[in-house]
Amino acid sequence: MPQQAEPVRRGWTMAKRPGWRLIALCGLYFTQGLPYGFMFITLAAVLAGDGRSPDAIAGLLAIATLPWAFKWVFGPIIDRFGMPSMGRRRPWILLAQCGMVLALLTLAFGPDPLTHDGYLAWGLFFMSSCSALQDVSVDALAVDLLREEERGRVNGFMYGSSYMGNALGGAGMGTIVASTDLRVGFLVIALTVGCVMALPLLLRERTGERLLPWTRGEASPQAPALADSARTVLFRLMRAFMLRSTVALAAVTLLLSVPSGFLTGFSTVLIVDELGWGVEKMATWTGIATWAGLAGSIGGGFLADRVGPRRMALLAGCGLALSYLVFADAKDLWRVDSFIVGMMVFEAVLSGVLFVSIFALCMQVSWPLVAATQFTAYMALLNLSRTLGQGLTVEIGEFITFHGAYGIAAVLQILPLPLLAIIDPHQARRVLGAD
Repeated sequence: MPQQAEPVRRGWTMAKRPGWRLIALCGLYFTQGLPYGFMFITLAAVLAGDGRSPDAIAGLLAIATLPWAFKWVFGPIIDRFGMPSMGRRRPWILLAQCGMVLALLTLAFGPDPLTHDGYLAWGLFFMSSCSALQDVSVDALAVDLLREEERGRVNGFMYGSSYMGNALGGAGMGTIVASTDLRVGFLVIALTVGCVMALPLLLRERTGERLLPWTRGEASPQAPALADSARTVLFRLMRAFMLRSTVALAAVTLLLSVPSGFLTGFSTVLIVDELGWGVEKMATWTGIATWAGLAGSIGGGFLADRVGPRRMALLAGCGLALSYLVFADAKDLWRVDSFIVGMMVFEAVLSGVLFVSIFALCMQVSWPLVAATQFTAYMALLNLSRTLGQGLTVEIGEFITFHGAYGIAAVLQILPLPLLAIIDPHQARRVLGAD
């Protein structure tokens, strides 16, 4: 036995090496943000430059992001099934990244995406499905491995890495696509995801586990055990969602991103076509504004700790609604580039503060016994919220002016905010127990 056990103890493990754990989690979050930024900034700008209408762009992006709205389905599956000898979450992460690379390569080497809408939509749908699976798996890995005293700091870095991916998917990939074509962009992203995949491929979760399915190793006794059935996970989740605070927060997350999804097609067509910015200029400045969102998320995290996430979410939400109203009323300034850039930066900062505050609130409200699955459900509702906004554009986009679209977005942004007042962040722990 000692002779067999020795080889599996070699190598690095994320559980015992905080530095590698941080690098792996941040790298994985970066690869989730990169294609998302590419779709909503670069691809949207390319489609607008190709003459697509706001409702056509919103419809395509709604299909592409639909898997994120239903990623909660992956939670019980991941908690129930797996290959513990390779780690509790690592096999799912590797499977998801392989799927992402395959989908991106298919888009890169297949027919021209701009002339094959169905091919592009289904390719993006599959890529997003794999990205959503990875997101749930990485969140679960973070819950498993992060110590209490490092969770806040590491979550900040993880969210920041996702923002960096969004920025490079917009500004960086926008420059590449503008000088080449869309398929080169898909190829570059595929290569990037493939390189980052080396991290979960070479790093075990815990000592003694298999590095690969055919190597030696066994499940670690320190790893969380698989649930005895998916039914148990779902039953506990149902109990958690029978409380006033958890239901109210679910309604907030379902409504919160509707305005941003609704404005995606309008803002892209307005800036690229009506104001004449073009694809590269739009992608560059939107990507730069994303860095302001990174600053907002980091600063918002500190502020949420000081004044409370509910209050910060309320202030940021009101600020966003006000910015939409100001933009709608300042039509004469739309052709002033500095005004457009200033609004981009302002909205990005407020969005960073808003969503970091909501993430913190979701963690507070979640019942620890099913925290990973419940948190994933909230995140899925946030993504469904954006999809609903895009669907609203499809339904009424042809009847709405750019001015009217921003006025509607302001009203939609205000709608969920009163629900924050009835949320008790500690109700689940108090009523259902801490563990």
